[in-house]
Amino acid sequence: MIILKSIGAFFVKIWRWIKETAWVQPLLIVGAIFAVIFSIPYITAWANEWSGNSEGAFFADSRRSLEGETDQPTSNSEADQITNLIYENMYVAETYEEVDTDTYGEKFFLVYNVANNTTSTTAEEAFRELSANWNTASFRPSDRRAFSINTIYASEESSNDADYEITTNGASAFKRYLMNHADLFNRAGPSLMEAPYKDRASLDDANYLSFALNDDGDGLAVDSFPLPTILLVDFSEEAWEAGRFGISEVLWTLSGTTSRENASTLIDMWNHLDPYSEDNLFTLVE
Repeated sequence: MIILKSIGAFFVKIWRWIKETAWVQPLLIVGAIFAVIFSIPYITAWANEWSGNSEGAFFADSRRSLEGETDQPTSNSEADQITNLIYENMYVAETYEEVDTDTYGEKFFLVYNVANNTTSTTAEEAFRELSANWNTASFRPSDRRAFSINTIYASEESSNDADYEITTNGASAFKRYLMNHADLFNRAGPSLMEAPYKDRASLDDANYLSFALNDDGDGLAVDSFPLPTILLVDFSEEAWEAGRFGISEVLWTLSGTTSRENASTLIDMWNHLDPYSEDNLFTLVE
């Protein structure tokens, strides 16, 4: 108790001195104002983290991790699991009844993201906008399905990277992932080059060839895989019947000036629409 009284008396003396010393008060007020101003960015960052709106938080919530990625086809990271299912649905299933739509759903976006990248940040803001306004007047899916997204971070490090530092593919878990699933990218790339959007927009072949891990003379070009890459994976029966099943749409940039404009591009992508056509690929589900 004596110690507490001594501490209390000390602060009482300090407070009395402040009140009786006129020139200290303005300094304290000015100091408090500057303290609040300089604290605003930290308060904003804390609020964003708490609310899930910080940069990277939205994509992180849907991440399929590369942790544990090996250099063998038997690699079983979360990223491997979703990619293996895509391959099996697209190239192994012979009838629609064999297609697995239970594990990840009938339709979803798949984003290959990279940290500290302006284009990736723009894409994340657009997806956050789309998710928040899904099934509203401006962002209505023609098939009435729920919004779904999965992300794979190309910049993610795996705890076993050091085991591969001297191998041909380096220490990058993502490079090992690309090599493990080269057959999928080799086969999906050319089919995307024949998609209506590319033809109508007269897009250059470069990103499509890089996505397909096109052989550059030194083996599979895993170093030039285009990032970020936004895919639409459509396992719906409508897509099967229309011949646009599986990885059916791809984008590498969003050209709008606002997140809302970019979100509009993404809902068009979901609905298999593009600026060069007024026709929907599939019949609207009432």
